Amino acid sequence: MSDAVTILRACGRRLCKTIAVDGKVRSYDSAKTFDMHERSVSSLADLHTLLADLAGRPDRCIVRGAIADPGRTRGARRLLHDDGGERATLVDVPRRWVALDIDSVPVPDYINRRSLFECGMEISGLLPAEFRGCAFIVQATAQHCIAEGARVRLWFWLDRPVSGGELRRWFRGCPVDFSAFTAAQICYTASPIFESGADILPKRLEIVPGPVAVSVPAPEALQPPPPPPPKPLPMPVNDRKRRYAAAALRRAAERIATTAEGNRHATIRRESSSLYRLERHGLISVAELRAVVSGAAAIAGKTDVREIESLLAWAAAHVSAAPIPEGARDGH
Repeated sequence: MSDAVTILRACGRRLCKTIAVDGKVRSYDSAKTFDMHERSVSSLADLHTLLADLAGRPDRCIVRGAIADPGRTRGARRLLHDDGGERATLVDVPRRWVALDIDSVPVPDYINRRSLFECGMEISGLLPAEFRGCAFIVQATAQHCIAEGARVRLWFWLDRPVSGGELRRWFRGCPVDFSAFTAAQICYTASPIFESGADILPKRLEIVPGPVAVSVPAPEALQPPPPPPPKPLPMPVNDRKRRYAAAALRRAAERIATTAEGNRHATIRRESSSLYRLERHGLISVAELRAVVSGAAAIAGKTDVREIESLLAWAAAHVSAAPIPEGARDGH
């Protein structure tokens, strides 16, 4: 089964770090818009060929997401959701490839950090059991052997496509950067520019041999756990109002925690708007509302605090107008 990689190009911008002669590191150029295209890959070897090509292209990078509209690929922002008058340009899709960002993880003194093979083998031992012994690509990121610890990216090929949410649950407790599992997160692929003219590493990309595809756990093993029941309401309301509010909180938590990827943003916004109408009637507190929404969102894989805050702010300004049963309203 083949897959694809979405490549972004920022014309005239430098999407790699620059290492000055004195060792100082200059960061990437800021880029707001990109030209986008997809490249088909069907194996780890295909992925290695693509990465070797991109290593020499400092105006390009990749993202996990797929192009939302093939007719809108020039001068596009990286949008997973509509933003004002701009429609989303990327969509979250399962992938058969996974890039694992390892940043400043300590390695033993006997490991030669200039050897990508040694570093890769050491770091792969920290991953879930399914990855042990499998083939992978190890890529040195810009400050590997400049800053402390191992700073590498490991690329694996999976035996089935896996979503970002599944990856976050699979790698829980592992020293990997979870932001790399987000569909719009940039993955910088170009080698750094050394103003001295000579890279400090003999190579920045290497394949470690082994069985080609990692066996992914069954889908049910990577599903989020059921949402916890909402905490008892401390508010001094009558039994009917308490039961109504508790049931509403429980239903909202279940819907958010179990919604499919691609629908989570809209579900959180809709359920928060509905809960805010209960808050307006004095049936729940803002603190209870925020705790239930944030907790259920985390179970669903939405861990970006700023995104949740933005959704809650929107919901507070767009409270649902749906009626509340007469006996459950405040004052009854």
